[in-house]
Amino acid sequence: MTNETVWKTLSSIDVNAKTEKKGNLTYLSWAWAWGELMNHFPMATYTFNEWEYPNGQSYVTKDILIYPDETCSVECELRIGELTRKMWLPVMDYKNQAIVNPNARAISDTKMRCLVKCIAMFGLGWNIYAGEDLPRSEEKPPVKIDTAPKKEKRKLTKAQQATLEEIREVVTTHAVFTNNNGGTDLQRQVLEMIDGDPSPAQVDEWQAFVVGEASLYDNENKDKEYHGRKNTDQVQ
Repeated sequence: MTNETVWKTLSSIDVNAKTEKKGNLTYLSWAWAWGELMNHFPMATYTFNEWEYPNGQSYVTKDILIYPDETCSVECELRIGELTRKMWLPVMDYKNQAIVNPNARAISDTKMRCLVKCIAMFGLGWNIYAGEDLPRSEEKPPVKIDTAPKKEKRKLTKAQQATLEEIREVVTTHAVFTNNNGGTDLQRQVLEMIDGDPSPAQVDEWQAFVVGEASLYDNENKDKEYHGRKNTDQVQ
């Protein structure tokens, strides 16, 4: 087994139907990517690099490389038999910007995205990072040149632009839209509206809807917690 044979096998697999678009980024499910790798090379294994940092009189081991500005990155090593590839990835937010002092969830998600990127170094889904539409084994369609005049986007006020960013913040962080699993259909619908060409009326309408959904979810959870504590007190 050589790098050439592994690349030829994995790069010919069409991953387009398994990708998801979130904001300006394209993601490939780590579970699907790992499953596909196991179907062809079940001996594959991976590890994440660790670093030691001073902690008083001793050292503490962490699975992130911390930079002076308190952002960090992770590093994955993937082995297929005697073949090895390494890849690194900064812990980023939905804007593709490095996160300062990220939490455990952000680090965990980045590690699995880094694993997918490391698998791509062997060929599976490499076209995602190359910006290609089709795997290498398929013929690319001819490029069509659009000569029609492009429609200019509506010009929103600074306040409306700020409202869009507030909406984006809610739908990418609040549990009712993220579902604690990277995103929901509703979240994608709202993000498509934000990245599209919304009218001022749409901005106001979506703001009211998003804030209302988040508030309703929070109130329901508070109500559940209240009744849960009340029932516990009654039992005691």
